[in-house]
Amino acid sequence: MSAYKFKLLIVDDDVATVRIMSDMLSDYGERRFALSGEMALLLARQSTPDLILLDASMPGMTGFDFCEILKADSELAKIPVIFVTSHDAPALEIDAFRLGASDYVTKPLNATQLRARVETQLRKRLKILDQSESFRAGSFLPPTLGALPDNILIIESDPVRLSRLQDLLHDLGRCVSAATGAQGLERALHSLPTVILVEAALPDANGMQLCAALKKEPRLEGVPVLLMTEGANSEATDYEHALLDGLADSVLNHAYPTVLKARVKNAIASVHADQKRMGAIREYWLAVEKAARRVERKDGEGTVPE
Repeated sequence: MSAYKFKLLIVDDDVATVRIMSDMLSDYGERRFALSGEMALLLARQSTPDLILLDASMPGMTGFDFCEILKADSELAKIPVIFVTSHDAPALEIDAFRLGASDYVTKPLNATQLRARVETQLRKRLKILDQSESFRAGSFLPPTLGALPDNILIIESDPVRLSRLQDLLHDLGRCVSAATGAQGLERALHSLPTVILVEAALPDANGMQLCAALKKEPRLEGVPVLLMTEGANSEATDYEHALLDGLADSVLNHAYPTVLKARVKNAIASVHADQKRMGAIREYWLAVEKAARRVERKDGEGTVPE
């Protein structure tokens, strides 16, 4: 993915599972391991990881306990957490997102699926690092439009399902809709959505191809594109490859509306967190540049900078 060496922290009380996950993620830089939540917190505080993969059920401190403590720590809260658990229960998945988790993967583990979910989170981390480097080099983009109301673009051809989605998501932001891929692409470029939902089967376009087209648009940089699927198809290898290749940021399942809403809400929260983080980085490097200019002006006047 990058020359940057990512640091992963794998947390699971089962040694065999830790080994399996480590093997599956052998291409993703440094991997450290913890067999308990207590040990994981110690390791995270010693050296901040780029991503934590977390089991939900552990003796003593559970994964949910760990996530709650992590997100309450100002130094560790920004670390993305992927729950990797045998509990395939919508209520627990919603709880994980409520606590600030970035994703939720169920066992038994599938290598393509796990790598795809990890790749999605690390890609976001790399984007922040690249933008920080641009700021450091003196390339300052205008501030992001975080003050605008949240817009959710739903690209869905079925009017009944569209109505259900609008009812489900209306309290998360203003819902804008499109019935075809062509219309969806046009509205995405003009409505500045916070997040885009794409139906996998559209009358004029393949959902994954439309996701790819949306991802290529510079104006949509940083806008999560979420692919919506039917039932068990949401775990199909093709959809995981869409994540692996960066065509989508998440795969949503129509069969679990409450989980779908939780994932959309999480995507919106992630956008705001990234905007806030990039704004802080931008202001830091602007302050550094201004300080350097003051030093240059003093030098030009023959004074010695402090």
